This record gives sequence, C-alpha cells and structure tokens, in this order.
Amino acid sequence: MPRCPVRPQLKMLPMPLRRLVVLLLLYCILPWTTAGFGAPAEGAGAELRVAVVTISREEPYQEMLHALRTSLLAAEPRASIETLAAGGVTAADLANRRLVVTIGTQAAQRVAELGPALPVLHTLLPASAYERLAHVRAGSPTSAIFLDQPAERQIELLRLALPAWPRVALIAGRTSGNLAQRLSEAAAARHLLVRVGLVDADGDLYPALQQVLAEPAVLVAIPDTHIFNSYTVQNVLLTAYRNRSPVLGFSAAYVRAGALLSLYSTPAQIGTQAGTVAARVLHGERLPAPAAPTQFEVGININVARSLGIALKPAQELTAELQRRERVQP
Repeated sequence: MPRCPVRPQLKMLPMPLRRLVVLLLLYCILPWTTAGFGAPAEGAGAELRVAVVTISREEPYQEMLHALRTSLLAAEPRASIETLAAGGVTAADLANRRLVVTIGTQAAQRVAELGPALPVLHTLLPASAYERLAHVRAGSPTSAIFLDQPAERQIELLRLALPAWPRVALIAGRTSGNLAQRLSEAAAARHLLVRVGLVDADGDLYPALQQVLAEPAVLVAIPDTHIFNSYTVQNVLLTAYRNRSPVLGFSAAYVRAGALLSLYSTPAQIGTQAGTVAARVLHGERLPAPAAPTQFEVGININVARSLGIALKPAQELTAELQRRERVQP
C-alpha cells in the first residue's frame, strides 16, 4: 500500500477540520482494502456472486425474490445477490458470476438467448417452457424448479379428495402433450379412466371440453398458457360446471375463479427451494436435475363443492395428508 499524504495529529485540529481529515484518511485506505461497493474482489468473493434475472416487479416475483434471498443468505451469508431486469440484461452483466437464477418464462428465454457458460437455475416456469429453451438442448449447465406439480402428486390428491370420482379429463396442446401423457399414465396406474382432448387452434377448445366431459369427470387443468389463460379460464370453468364436473387447477387463482381444488406451490416456497439450491452451488455442488417444487399447498372452494354436492376435507388436512404420503413413499 502506498503512503497516505494525510497524517496529522488529529487531536490538535479543530473539530470541522478533524472530520475532513478522517474522510481523507478513509479515501486513502479504502481503495486498497476493498474492491469497491457492490463489486466483490477477485478470488473467493467473486465466486459467490449470484445474478437474479426477472421480468417484473409485481408481487409474485418480489415474493419469490425475497424468499430466495432470505434462504440463500441464511445458508451462505457471504453471497452477493444482484437483481437484473430481463429486458435490458446483457452477456456482460452475467459475466464473472457463480450462478444465474431466472424468475419467469420470459427471463429464462432471455438468458437462454445470451447463452452464458455458467450454471443457470430457472424458476417459475412450466416444464414445457424449459424444454423449449435453446441452451438446454445444447447441453449447457442448467436446471429448473418447475411450476408444474408432479403427475403422481396430482393424481394422489384426486384419490384422496375425490375417491368416488373414477374419471379424469385432460386437455392438451402442442406443447403440453408430454405432461398430459404423464398424467394419463399416473391416472391409469391408480385405476382411473382417462379422456384426453387435443387442441391445435383456439376454436378447438370448446369441442374438446365437450368431448372429454361427455360424462362427468375431474378436469385437470394443465399449465399450458395456450389453453388455460386469462382469456379462457372463465369459459373453461363455466363449461365444466355446466357438465357437473369439478376442476383441479394449478394456482390459488383457480380456486378463487371457481375451480373446486388447486394444487400449487407459492412463489415463496419455490424461492426458498431455489435459495437452497443456489447455496449448494456456491459451496461447489453441481446443479441438481430439473424438478418439481418440493413444498406445496392445496386450496379448495367451499361454495363450488356445495353447489356440486361434493363433501371435501379441509384444505390444511388434505395438504398435510398428501405431504405425509410422499414422505412414507420408498
């Protein structure tokens, strides 16, 4: 370290001048003792830098971000977390990071376009969206925590909540065929009858619903935004209701809109899981395989249950029992 030219006897100076000298001393010392505010030094500190790329400041994304930050810093307090807007992020912004975490499908697509040669963990996106990312096909080190619940978990909930309903209805599009297939197999393994309707264009949705709900069945909504979105959800729920068929949704909003049941993970639950994964990566572990959320909740709509004449256990009881069954599985 070079000499600092300011070395007076502080006690002999007036107070205002003494304060100025202290600031000058700090100015001389700090550049040689730190790497600057917000920029970790080379070496071990640089290895703990995490970039979080998100598309929105809306509540779900902020809830996810807060939980991720809390979980990661609890496991690794030295971690440096920087939030970047997906719309303006560049390859240079992602350089010298130990890990990139994306929140939402659009953020994942943007990072995939940049193709960083470092681990990337995608969150808050359907499995179908993850499978379409270009750099996943290229074999880059990536993983994901999906929005989708495992097919086995959804079917187990149906057997637990609606044991008297033997039929399951599914609507699948071009990008959600694999998910519909997994649900069909899980339902068949539990001796349920499955009908699948295929939707290639917007005009196919209503005929497909009429086909699969020709007899009352539990309609399982799939997280395919081409089929189930803000423009179609009300018509889907109304059609199912007219056919005396309950709906299993994939978000809390579905229950509020009129689904009988929903099985979902909150942004906070996914954020906590992402923080745990991030901490392990910072400690030298590889990214785990893409997976569904480990934590989840069940929501129910009492009014819809009453209208359909269905008796349901409380949501908390269904959640606890589903969690217990997963714990005891081999």
